[in-house]
Amino acid sequence: MREELKFLNCIDHEVPIQVDIPNEGEKFPAVLMIHGFMSSRNNDNHMLARISKKIVEAGIVAARIDLCSMGENLYSRENYGMKVMTDEVKASFKYLQSLPYVEENNVGLLGHSLGGRLVFTCSTLPAKIIVSLNGAINTSEPLEMAYDKFQMDNLGYCIVHTSSGGVELVYRRFFDELKTTLNDNIKNFKNPILVEVCISDPTLDPNISLNFIKNCHMDNVDSFTVENANHTYNVETGDFTKLNEVIGKVVPWISSHIK
Repeated sequence: MREELKFLNCIDHEVPIQVDIPNEGEKFPAVLMIHGFMSSRNNDNHMLARISKKIVEAGIVAARIDLCSMGENLYSRENYGMKVMTDEVKASFKYLQSLPYVEENNVGLLGHSLGGRLVFTCSTLPAKIIVSLNGAINTSEPLEMAYDKFQMDNLGYCIVHTSSGGVELVYRRFFDELKTTLNDNIKNFKNPILVEVCISDPTLDPNISLNFIKNCHMDNVDSFTVENANHTYNVETGDFTKLNEVIGKVVPWISSHIK
């Protein structure tokens, strides 16, 4: 596997994108992976990197980015919100399409958690496939997230504790844009969609994904559930059993639908 790291232009800042490339071959399909809320491309015990490795072993390019103010993305945390992150996903998708070793018409999207909401929102892109892993995919409804309103009202930001145990600042823009970016874009997406959900997820209500699966009435949606796993498949404990279970279903599905 070869690796490339690029800082690509997005409006007035740069987005880090790491591209993992199979060793053999000249042109490949590709998957752009989007991390979750207050995470990064290498956070959650390198969860996306572990998924990337298996995607590449299947002969597919795998790319992952750091969204606004996360990881190596130096854009101000004050800008952290759905609008900027949507722009970052779109810029990264178009960059992947432009690479000489990527099949332009065979680029897919994969998102975990808030990344799932972003890839559903960005389903207006010509994506070959879309994959949601424990995604906040109820894009037509406000995403209810608890936060300290006293801090927000008095400081303009609040402290949040992430599912991986981190402590971060979130500004009002993020919560405002969860309401102003509501959309039904996914209803117009005709290519294959895969929705995975951990039914005992303590971080994000699993009914968000389960209700989509039940009520979307879309023939292009496949799904599966995972038991006894938290929002990040227990990877923070060092036990990758559940993540490997997910990879074992997701990667073959991607391989059969993206090529």
